[in-house]
Amino acid sequence: MCRVTMCQSFVHQISSASLHKRTGVFSIEYYLASRTLLWAGHVARMPKSRLPKRLMLSWVHEPRIAGGQEMTYGRSLERHLKYFGLVDDGGKAITFSEWATLAQDRAGWLKLVTKSPFNIGNPQLRPPRCDTRVTPEEKRRFLARRAQETEQRCALFNAETDAETT
Repeated sequence: MCRVTMCQSFVHQISSASLHKRTGVFSIEYYLASRTLLWAGHVARMPKSRLPKRLMLSWVHEPRIAGGQEMTYGRSLERHLKYFGLVDDGGKAITFSEWATLAQDRAGWLKLVTKSPFNIGNPQLRPPRCDTRVTPEEKRRFLARRAQETEQRCALFNAETDAETT
């Protein structure tokens, strides 16, 4: 990324955040949270008869077995909602009924869950090593100069070969 190796980032103390800003690439958390919330919003807009909606709204009354899965889909949704700042006054993620009503507006939901974590501005791109653009006039001058040099070389070669034969 940005032609910076891990060794260079360690030696010169270049942080990942500064590299993200320079390249305009966000962290993997952003992309994961964004995609998860986009899918959750899509499911929230479905009718209740659809299977994905029924699975999202269902729960099991039994406790988890020992050593079972800790992170559930609901907990990951809470974490992603916090990532995008969709929290209540207490700092907890907003409830399902609150974010599901927000998700009913597709365009508004898209703006909420895809806002960038920082202002990109103009990513710092490496300038070209040389300007390779040539105007038509410069091209004509170059071709005329090359033709003139070719004629001079031919005349010089012919003069040398004539001198050698005589």
